Amino acid sequence: MFDEPRLAFSFLSRVPLGGKGNVKNIARYFTLVGYGAGLIYWVGCRYIHGDLGALLTIVTGFLLFDLFHFDGLLDTFDGFFNQAGREKCLEIMSKGDTGPFAIFFSFFYCLAFFLAFRSSTPEALLFVSVCGRFSMNILLAFTQPAKPGGLGALMSPYDNRSTVWSAVLAAPLIAISPLRWVVSMGVAGVAGVVMSVAARHKLGGYTGDVLGSVCLLSQLAVLICNLYLP
Repeated sequence: MFDEPRLAFSFLSRVPLGGKGNVKNIARYFTLVGYGAGLIYWVGCRYIHGDLGALLTIVTGFLLFDLFHFDGLLDTFDGFFNQAGREKCLEIMSKGDTGPFAIFFSFFYCLAFFLAFRSSTPEALLFVSVCGRFSMNILLAFTQPAKPGGLGALMSPYDNRSTVWSAVLAAPLIAISPLRWVVSMGVAGVAGVVMSVAARHKLGGYTGDVLGSVCLLSQLAVLICNLYLP
């Protein structure tokens, strides 16, 4: 019964838990994987103080859980901000080269994430990591793959029950703060819808890079919003 959750961790992180099953089903465990990253952030924020502590914690979290998504974020910046047509944008993203848009916008992403991170509470960082990943479920629910091959197409056809499962797995955080849970899930949902519209307009659908980028952009949005909650 734990094969697919283990597969989700192995597929979406550098935590080698093994596992087997249908890759399409790992979408229901997106928020579950978020608890792994959230635990790292919670421990680092609680016990390693100062700017250096925040930096070390972020680096550790990204190395284990988010570098895969960060690569997608870079490719998405280069593809989405290019003025070429759909096919050219897909070609740029598939090459994986780091272009000027990726360098420029990723710098500001990392700066914003660091500044918001160091001002956050350990509890808020759990919501960032868990609820932020819910945006990928929303993107998949409203968008078709942009091309028949690639990592993104592995999730298609998407089972909408995975969205419900992912939300249920994030529900234990309600015990910490119902308000933070509602706001965080809502922000993640909006991020997923916005990225869905952008991906359909620019590419005709989502790719694996777009999935990774919406995960990180959603986490940043949730992180910033949580700064203003009591």
